[in-house]
Amino acid sequence: MSVTPRFLSGFCATSLDVISAADALGKIATCGYQLDLVEQSWLAAVVDREKEFPTGLPTPIPVAIPHTDSKYVKASGIGYFRLAQPVTFGEMGSTDSTVEVSIIIPLLITDPKAQVDLLMSVVTAVQDIDFMKKLMDSDNPEEIENLLNSRLQSGS
Repeated sequence: MSVTPRFLSGFCATSLDVISAADALGKIATCGYQLDLVEQSWLAAVVDREKEFPTGLPTPIPVAIPHTDSKYVKASGIGYFRLAQPVTFGEMGSTDSTVEVSIIIPLLITDPKAQVDLLMSVVTAVQDIDFMKKLMDSDNPEEIENLLNSRLQSGS
């Protein structure tokens, strides 16, 4: 893999209280705006992309990996948002299936050529139930950052 994703400090919540996928994306966008990670147009772009290319994954602990074009992004990396209760996302690769996700890992990608590698490294990580349990069990943003960076940089 040519590009290693990194966790963006502060782009995280361990109990995000939301009522829908749109609500979750709105709160994630607000965090991204406050940290100057994304353009003001990021939310509309990511919501539009979710409609056409949903990002929910029916992994052992269901995850969504929302992302959009690099022109809406100011910094490359990932975030981590564990939800207080699951919300419905469309299932990746499907037009009509849904997934009740508990974790949202937004990808912020400034280099369009890196998108596939970054997405695949995150998809591989979220399929590892032991790794995901460690993330779910932690309420400490520094520990979450260390877990994510260690896992994504090792690639295994």
